[in-house]
This record gives sequence, C-alpha cells and structure tokens, in this order.
Amino acid sequence: MVMIENIPSIVFLWSYMAIIWGNLIQIWIQKPENPSKSWKYLFNAFFLLAFGDIFHLLPRTYLWYQYSIRGRTDIYTSSIGVLIYGAGLIITGISMTFFYLLFYLFWKETYSKKDEIVNLKSLGQNTKTLDAVAYISVIVRIILILLPWNQYGAEPVYYYTIFSFRLLTNLPLYIIGIEVLYLFIKSYNLTKKSNSVHPEINRAVKNSAIWIIVSFLTYTGTLLGVHLIPLLGMLMIPKTIAYIIVLYYMKKCILLNPDIE
Repeated sequence: MVMIENIPSIVFLWSYMAIIWGNLIQIWIQKPENPSKSWKYLFNAFFLLAFGDIFHLLPRTYLWYQYSIRGRTDIYTSSIGVLIYGAGLIITGISMTFFYLLFYLFWKETYSKKDEIVNLKSLGQNTKTLDAVAYISVIVRIILILLPWNQYGAEPVYYYTIFSFRLLTNLPLYIIGIEVLYLFIKSYNLTKKSNSVHPEINRAVKNSAIWIIVSFLTYTGTLLGVHLIPLLGMLMIPKTIAYIIVLYYMKKCILLNPDIE
C-alpha cells in the first residue's frame, strides 16, 4: 500500500511545484536570443524535473482527495488507484533519469571541451568511457523502471530485510548520479584558479554538487528503511528542498548563458 497523504504533505508538494515552475517561467522569459547548448541542457533538465513530478503529484493529490474528502477508503488499493499511482512513479522515474543525463551533458559542454584544462584527461583519457557509463545507465534504468517486479502501488517484496527490486531499479540512477557528482567536484577543483570557466558557474557547480549529495543521502535513507521505520519517509522533505536549492544555484548558470558560441 502506498503512503496515505495529508493536507500538510499536499500543500508542501504543490508549493515545491509552484517554486520550480515559477523559476522556469522566469528563466524562459529571460531566455537569450541565442541560447547556448549548456543553457538548453540545464533548462531542459529542470523542465523535465518539473514535468515528471506533475505526473507523480497529480495522482497523489487525486488519491488524497478521494480518500480524505470523498471518504473512499479503498481508493489506494483499487485498480484505478494502483494504475495512476504506478504510472506517475514510472514517468517521474524516467524524467529524473534524463535530468541527470542532461546534467552530464552540461558538464561535458562546459568543462570537457576546454582545451586549457589538460588535467581533465585524468577523468578518463577522453569522454568515450564517461559517455558509455551515462548512456548505458539511462538505458538500463528505463528498462528496469518498466518491469512489473517494482510493484508500483503496492508494498514491494523485501529480501534480507532491506533489499527489494526497487533498489536494483535505482542502482543505475546512483551510477549516473555519482558520475555527475565526481565530474562536478573534480572539474571545480581543477578550474577554480583559472579563468577557463566563469567563476559563477564554477561556484554553482560546486554548491549544486553538495546539495545533490544531500538529495541522494536522504533518498537512500527512505529507500532502505521506510518500510521498517515509516518516519524515515520524512527524509523526502529535505530531498525535495535539496532540488530547489540546486535549481537556485544552477539558475545562475542558466542566466549567464554559458559557452555561447
């Protein structure tokens, strides 16, 4: 059974949604005449984040309304409830996967093409290996998301107390996420004393990496332990806030229109 929502959780989730879409609209209004590839990667990353979350939040809001307002106590276990909740999770999971792929492409456009940063070769000689890790992670993740063993809308089967198929489904997301974090942090350290990358972009990349780490740590706590300690579901609040803070920092990069050709 999925978690039953309450008014504070619904208000929080839609407040988050309003903040993300409000910032996206502002960025779009200030869109430059000739946006760079980096601008497009970052804007599309957050657009996908917001777009995917709509398909997760709408079912949760509908189920809450039917359960709490209409008094349909069976809605969470009904076929329609399981269907719309599961579909929302699938769409959100896929959009989040592409969010990190676009972050990787932003890094590649902003850092790996800088001839001055010779030391970036230490990240893998060239970007072919990094590309393979990113794209294979995305493909495997999408395949796993679509498999029925995730049991969306129902309580998953756990093995050895904490392991479930959903954990396996999330492993490719961790791989591409860790890849992005490594590249962000490594590239920041290599370029912070040079002028090859705009200092504001460097700072935004560093601060974003910190909050992405926070999002992964809180998500991991929920993923591994919420079925044992339901209160761990509260960790999704700092996870959500972390993405708002990442947008706050990356918004500076977007408005700078980096790497204009």
